[in-house]
Amino acid sequence: MKDLHNDLENKKMGQGHQHPKTDDMIKIIEKENSVRLNANVAKSFYRSVKDFANKQDKTVTQVVVNALIEHMKKHEKLSK
Repeated sequence: MKDLHNDLENKKMGQGHQHPKTDDMIKIIEKENSVRLNANVAKSFYRSVKDFANKQDKTVTQVVVNALIEHMKKHEKLSK
């Protein structure tokens, strides 16, 4: 019963609660600070990347950015 009371108090005080639109706002802020990076690739390759991303529960952008970061680290072009 005490835990339920604490949970209710936390919710009243705004602790442990996230506004439903918070994730949407984070996406807008991240997009605002980003630029587009285009690459011409074969449709079949794009589909392979998209399928891979879906299997990893990631976006194509996340997969491409992570791959570029790893490649650049490997070749010491990106500061660590």
